[in-house]
Amino acid sequence: MANTYKCVRLEPQCKYDNTDCVCAVVIGLTADDGEGNSAYIDGVYSYPEDDMPTVAAFKEGAGALVSQYAADNGWIANLNQQIEAAKVRNVAPPDFETPEITVDTTVEPAEGSAANPSPPPEPPEPEPAPPAPVEEEEEEEEKEEEEEEEGS
Repeated sequence: MANTYKCVRLEPQCKYDNTDCVCAVVIGLTADDGEGNSAYIDGVYSYPEDDMPTVAAFKEGAGALVSQYAADNGWIANLNQQIEAAKVRNVAPPDFETPEITVDTTVEPAEGSAANPSPPPEPPEPEPAPPAPVEEEEEEEEKEEEEEEEGS
């Protein structure tokens, strides 16, 4: 069965100084697959400052506005994805009744938990810097090279 979609939230908002001028509208849609899975999404559409309709004009065009807003924002695909995700979501066991539980307040928090975080690891020791080159060796090598060249 195909998903069905319904506008369940349509809340126009008027300017504080002109309650016959709609400046924004909250739009909410649901999707239902007919098998117990449903999804919801909402958003706010704001009219351009120079194109705000009257409440009467808003009512007349509400269906077109909702459909266009849903299309522009990819809501149908989003709702479909939510429905598909709901189909594989973990569920409670049938007829599960929660047993009576007494919370033991003497239990200490485990190390690494939010109430007892593990201490931060110690930073690694820096590697020793390489020794500075010795200039004397370079001078000796240059002398040896000069002597070899002279001897040739």
